[in-house]
Amino acid sequence: MNYCTLLCDIKDSRKLKDRELLQYKIIDMLTEANTLFKDIIVSPFLITLGDEWEGLLKYPCSYSNILEFFKTSIPDVNFYTGIGIGEIVIHDFKLTVNQLDGPSFYRSREALNYAKGKNLPLVILFDDWKNF
Repeated sequence: MNYCTLLCDIKDSRKLKDRELLQYKIIDMLTEANTLFKDIIVSPFLITLGDEWEGLLKYPCSYSNILEFFKTSIPDVNFYTGIGIGEIVIHDFKLTVNQLDGPSFYRSREALNYAKGKNLPLVILFDDWKNF
């Protein structure tokens, strides 16, 4: 069974003036997103590293609605998004998203790194085009 891992990271966050305020905005945004999109979220969004956040979605998923919500919530902030579509190997959804593992997560990290390296806002990686 495939899942959709959505991983985001603030662009040039070290250059931002009030990172603490932004961090609180992200926390509030994720809390609201986890409520608004609970029907498609398998493992809720949370901050994983500094100003990076991640969530696991059902597949197929409406990730564009979630990304639009993020853009609206922090309109003056640009961020990279890496989406990985694939299987996961740990299925205990009582665990937080950063405790889960599998190809969907590896692909989202690879997609995020590619997005950063090529200065792209969004990169999606998956194995099988026919199942996309």
